[in-house]
Amino acid sequence: MFSSTSSSSSIIPSPSHALAKTGIIYFSISSEGFGHSSRAIALAKRLPENSVLIGSYGIALDRVKAHDLPCVEVARELQLVGKEGGFDMGQTILKNQGIALTFSQTVQEEQEIMRKNNVTLVVADGRMAAVVAASALDIPCLVLTNQSAFYPFFEQDSPLVKLLGGTFDWLMKFWLCSAEEILIPDFPPPYTVCLKNLTQNPTVKKRTRFVGPLVSFEPSEIESKVPISTRPKIVATLGGHTYRKPLFDAIIKAAEAFPECDFEVITTFQTATLPRNVAIHQQLPNCITLFASASFVITQAGHSTAMELLSLGKPFIVVPDMKQAEQENNAQRLGELGVALPITYPQLAMGKLVEAISQLLHNHAQYQTVADNFRAQAIALRGAINTAQFLQHYANRLTSY
Repeated sequence: MFSSTSSSSSIIPSPSHALAKTGIIYFSISSEGFGHSSRAIALAKRLPENSVLIGSYGIALDRVKAHDLPCVEVARELQLVGKEGGFDMGQTILKNQGIALTFSQTVQEEQEIMRKNNVTLVVADGRMAAVVAASALDIPCLVLTNQSAFYPFFEQDSPLVKLLGGTFDWLMKFWLCSAEEILIPDFPPPYTVCLKNLTQNPTVKKRTRFVGPLVSFEPSEIESKVPISTRPKIVATLGGHTYRKPLFDAIIKAAEAFPECDFEVITTFQTATLPRNVAIHQQLPNCITLFASASFVITQAGHSTAMELLSLGKPFIVVPDMKQAEQENNAQRLGELGVALPITYPQLAMGKLVEAISQLLHNHAQYQTVADNFRAQAIALRGAINTAQFLQHYANRLTSY
């Protein structure tokens, strides 16, 4: 029988600091959309210094550099193609048929980055080459994505696109199933916004973990209530893509119909006749403060923006980009969850934006209650903080013994 004596404590030594070495976490992220870089930046800021490296290109790389985070340029894997103001999956697949010719070289470049920087964990967000490279080097790899179903993008297209799309869909499943885990940066079911963009494939589903919104701010530190004001404030964000001009025009026209409201629009569009109750911001260092001061927001159905607004507890009107299946699914889901009013571009010409603004103004308390519940969930989930800690544990697996 073992005795409990003071001398027994010497049998089990205290943990050695030499065994607690932190590995390098390498984020390989796509630049096709802001969401990939937003998530990487949110996580990198919550990880120890000198433990992060971010690989990307284009606008995403510029964003990472602006935050003074360690980064390296990587080759572009996939190029998205638009047509007549909307996303064109068929043309995107055709445009990227040559990916097989350069993919091997891209994988080799990713491997060299991992070797040179002693990477012990890879987080791939929109990048296939990083997953293949990590697998070849026996480095743990996680996929971070808000989309695991891809066939809906081309199921309504031509027979040729469907044929090519089937191959693309298989590649995406291979990409997902080659990782140890798939992290979904969204609320757990039944409150998941990207639910309609997730596959029902059992192999993918059993690797999936819902980690909550990955936003750059702490929801608990942002005031949820609208500042005391005698006038409602409506904030709109729509960037400068030419195909969003009809939404800009609709917002300007709607502002004239609601002189009792103040409109603040984040965009590069301009107009010669700006109503007195409209202010345009071409660039803002941080949109979160402006979002937090809004009664509600008008925006597209991008996943990252939706996560920010729900974490802030803001209702919104959502206008998905035309022919963008992911955004259309997000918009439909947000409407089902009762926190947003979805509108399509064809409906803008029918005056639906004025109708939606009126509905949110008159039923604001109802929508605000739902939005407040999402904010409370975001605070409880602590998505970015807990995920950063989870990544540290993964990164240390190869260096802890």
